[in-house]
Amino acid sequence: MKFLAPAKINLYLEITGRRPDGYHTIETIFQAVSLYDILAFEPHKSALTLTCDDKDLPCDETNLALRAAILLRNKTGSKAGAKIHLQKRIPMGAGLGGGSSDAAAVLKGLRKLWNLDITDAVLAEVAVQLGADVPFFLKCGTACGSGIGECLEPLKNVLPASYVLVYPGFGVPTADVYGKLRLPLTRKQKITKIKNLLEAGSSPDVWSRYMFNRLEEVVLPEFRMVRHVRDVLKSSGCPTLMSGSGSTVFAVVPSLQRGEEIKAQFKKYPWKIYPVQTVRSR
Repeated sequence: MKFLAPAKINLYLEITGRRPDGYHTIETIFQAVSLYDILAFEPHKSALTLTCDDKDLPCDETNLALRAAILLRNKTGSKAGAKIHLQKRIPMGAGLGGGSSDAAAVLKGLRKLWNLDITDAVLAEVAVQLGADVPFFLKCGTACGSGIGECLEPLKNVLPASYVLVYPGFGVPTADVYGKLRLPLTRKQKITKIKNLLEAGSSPDVWSRYMFNRLEEVVLPEFRMVRHVRDVLKSSGCPTLMSGSGSTVFAVVPSLQRGEEIKAQFKKYPWKIYPVQTVRSR
């Protein structure tokens, strides 16, 4: 049994404050895209094991996918086990949510493998204990996120879109980025415009004018290569934005074919380039 774990990009990301526990509150728009990790599940009498085709990725309890399996079993009282194998395709530390998506895929996969009689709401309760992005990946599609990202409002009527993702080959430490953000912000952006345009079924060339990511003001001055990627992508004439806390930068393109053309055009650079499309909600 196999499950696909898609990446996400943030079409909008504003920081709205900071909680007493240190977590930042946000307003964001998540969009699932067609770059996938693949998780395969086999039943086992009692043990829970995780293997991965990427030798740089730990397969112990520091891996969110294995933690998801352990947490789900503890939550449900199940005695079943599983062998989980992860084919890693989403770059790590790239602002694409790969670890969170893997964890969500494990929750859905084990619910089916173990034939667990639990609702989506219960699965979401487990998901939020693993990380703020994990609940989004249970449904995917397009959604507004608030709080620390766990309060979700699915967006309907959003037209399909194509993107090209450019990963420069290194990760950006999320905690460091948030730690260097100066709060309170003097002037906050409003999510209303892009949200309303997306829900109205506006074309990507209209709503993409209102994309925004507050964390660019921290990352771009400090990571010159991320800034260079953004500048090169902008030269293609497409709207561009950094996803999450970086390091991936994406461009909204008219079609997958245009994304492939940009990939070929930029093949001289030592970057990983992924033409992708939107993934609808499940």
